[in-house]
Amino acid sequence: MDISQRHRFAAALGAVCVCASLTASAQLRYRPTETGPWRPWTFTAAAAVRQQRGATPAEVQAFEKRLQELAAIVKRAPAVTPPTGFAGELWGSVNSYSTLAAGRPPARAVPLSGSLTFAAFPLIEFERNGRKMNEDMKGGETETLQFVVNELDISVGTSKPFEWGSAQLDAFVEPPPGAPVAGHPRFGTMFIVKNNPKPLWLPFALGDAVQPVLDDRRASFEQRRDQYAKDVAEFAAWQTPEKRAARRADWQKSAALMPKAAGAAFLANMEKSEPQIEAAKRAQLAVGGPDEQRVREAERDFKEADGIVAALTADTRSAPACYNSNATRLSERFRAKAGAPEGCRALLRPNWDYFDPKLPRSAPQVVMIAAFTRCLTKESMALTTPRGGCVINRPLVDSMDWNAVRSWLDR
Repeated sequence: MDISQRHRFAAALGAVCVCASLTASAQLRYRPTETGPWRPWTFTAAAAVRQQRGATPAEVQAFEKRLQELAAIVKRAPAVTPPTGFAGELWGSVNSYSTLAAGRPPARAVPLSGSLTFAAFPLIEFERNGRKMNEDMKGGETETLQFVVNELDISVGTSKPFEWGSAQLDAFVEPPPGAPVAGHPRFGTMFIVKNNPKPLWLPFALGDAVQPVLDDRRASFEQRRDQYAKDVAEFAAWQTPEKRAARRADWQKSAALMPKAAGAAFLANMEKSEPQIEAAKRAQLAVGGPDEQRVREAERDFKEADGIVAALTADTRSAPACYNSNATRLSERFRAKAGAPEGCRALLRPNWDYFDPKLPRSAPQVVMIAAFTRCLTKESMALTTPRGGCVINRPLVDSMDWNAVRSWLDR
């Protein structure tokens, strides 16, 4: 992640990377037993994001203060007190909010959301211009640990059915369950800390799940049908005596600008190519040809989805839906969750009623620790030398005062 773009939520989940000008010949040595510094706090609330959320300066300042309170809890964790073998850094940001998806409340109706990001940069020693330098690492990569606050629109560790195409839907496929992390429930690649017993996500109705498939397939069929009709009409016009005569007149004009032999060769080549082009185009546009077949395929796909939507009863339309990406038929990929096979994962949508409207917009009401499961892979667990990243993130999570985090929420 480019440090200058920390406010970008998706980028912040990746490894932090800041270029360094260490020469290939430099002797790099890690200093895992030395105490490193805490870098200064920084906070990003871009003007466009503040405007998008309708956030007042006072609300943004209050939200930053709450993130700094969480940062203080992080810094008190025994695993990072003091920062041994690394330079610690914590920064905050306000997340953007999109109202493109149907059913979303206005930005002012939901609390501010954002993130607190922790990064452990390894301490290093190296030579530069013949001099030995000791400093906290200004370049390289490290896995960040991100605390995402008041965010229900999650994109990490979840997916959406490919049949939805570009439809703006506030829904996703429930990720497979995983073992709790530090005693907290896990959801895909993240784990969650909250006090409110209300669910963060609700079932997505089957009717709402298949309607965008129908809309996408109808649009695809109509586009292919109309384009095919246009191509057929243009080819018919291309074959008229008037168009043929106009093309030959153009060839004659071009040939007249060439040397005599070259012009004659050009005319001969065009006369030879014309029937070849015509035959190829006729085969392409013929009934049963490739273009007409694509129209029929799009029509079959459209009718399949149209039949499924038409067959929905009032009960099945509102029933919780699930999605099975491995199923062959559309009716088996989207179906009611009740009675569905195990491989059919629930479709969920944000529960915007989770948030308590009586609390200030700056109040944190839920925090998700994002992408932490990458620190639990076999390859990551094999790394034990304190060099920053997951080697520090794991003991930090284990040693944090999570009761203090719960007390920090909902006030």
